[in-house]
Amino acid sequence: MLFMLLKQALQPDTLISITGVAAAALTTSSFLPQIFKAYRTKSMEDVSRYLMSFFATGTVLWMAYGMFKSDWVIIGANATASAFNIILLYMKFAYRKKPTKVA
Repeated sequence: MLFMLLKQALQPDTLISITGVAAAALTTSSFLPQIFKAYRTKSMEDVSRYLMSFFATGTVLWMAYGMFKSDWVIIGANATASAFNIILLYMKFAYRKKPTKVA
């Protein structure tokens, strides 16, 4: 029984799926440290809004690609990454420094 389960787990399709899920989890979760730092410090000066905008566009396009391919790993990972990126973009504008008034 154990041998049959191990044999199934080592099938190329299963290994490809595991690799895809691992890659999606790692790349998507890479946003979390920046979100936590921004929330804690209320500062987003070190993050480029252009980088986030380009990345958001890319994740939306990857999500569309996943829909065309009916690949739920691609769709889920990029939907989550897009949501995290939207949170960062919101923080970028919400935490921007207000110009100081000269008296």
